Amino acid sequence: MMLSAAGLAAVAILPATRGIFPISAIAVAAHIADTLFHEMGHTVFFWLFGQPAIPMIFTMYGADQAGGMSMPLLGRSWFTQIVAFGALAYGCWRVRRDWPSLFIPAVLFSLIIGVLAFTRYYEVVILFMGHGGAIAMGGFFLFRAWLGRDARNAYERWLNAFFGFFLVLNNFYFSYDIGFNLEAQSDYNERVAFGISHNDFYAITEIIYSWTVKGIAAFTMAYCIAVIVGSFLLAACWAQSEAYE
Repeated sequence: MMLSAAGLAAVAILPATRGIFPISAIAVAAHIADTLFHEMGHTVFFWLFGQPAIPMIFTMYGADQAGGMSMPLLGRSWFTQIVAFGALAYGCWRVRRDWPSLFIPAVLFSLIIGVLAFTRYYEVVILFMGHGGAIAMGGFFLFRAWLGRDARNAYERWLNAFFGFFLVLNNFYFSYDIGFNLEAQSDYNERVAFGISHNDFYAITEIIYSWTVKGIAAFTMAYCIAVIVGSFLLAACWAQSEAYE
């Protein structure tokens, strides 16, 4: 089941096969989901760093990441930032009550957000968490598929696996293309030069000059692999802990 889902995700991503019907229809639907989660990733972290924003999708078609944007509504404000800190504190309390094993990761995440909020590097997190958020959402779908607990039937579990693999592998392929494919790099830089898109990786290098697009792409690829492996290990540990209850 997992292998078939991963296989279909791969053929829906690779240029040689994603344009062939009916794969093309599946690829379009999956890419819409990827774009949505990409923009939601930006939006969530805009809010966490005190800046209201809404996600927008401009196009339903196309194979790049320039199909939408997260639009800030206002500038950063301390009121919004304090509300965000309060939401993080409440989230930690709920995690401690309902999922105590995840309490320490939740606290660490909240502390990192709290520290970064007082530096300029919060912008880097917002930019990266477009891709990062889509990949993390893919990890969540994969976790559900590996675990198989919440799926009402085998088809739902397979869909979790497919969307999980697509979100992670699509961003892996995008990062590989941008980092190590000269033709894709040229297209990427051209879109930036003509103002078609600011492109997240390039925008990050404008904040931290010592970083390169290739380096960020390599990091993203490693992150993708870690999410796939981590989702499997977390599901295995979760199932084992439930077996002892």
